[in-house]
Amino acid sequence: LGPDTARVTVTRGALSQAVDVEVAPDGRPTVVHFLRWSDANPERRYRLQPFGGVLSDFRDVQGFRVPFAVEAGSMFGTETYFPFFRARLKSVRFPPPPSPRP
Repeated sequence: LGPDTARVTVTRGALSQAVDVEVAPDGRPTVVHFLRWSDANPERRYRLQPFGGVLSDFRDVQGFRVPFAVEAGSMFGTETYFPFFRARLKSVRFPPPPSPRP
């Protein structure tokens, strides 16, 4: 979509969902947004509407760069954005890689 934004489309059967991901110059995904079927609007009517969030506080964990903070919500990118999901990781641990076979 541009120098810092990519679109991923996942399809299963007749369903398809496009997700736009904005990345920092070093490749970290920093913003994720897509259309979500929701009734989180003043009319309380189900419709496709913006949803998304911001990933931040990246840390290196076992060779992976992981966002330790996420904020997301309905109407992302609009003046009526309502962030209702906030998460902060305390720790992350990945299982060790499998031992090589002899």
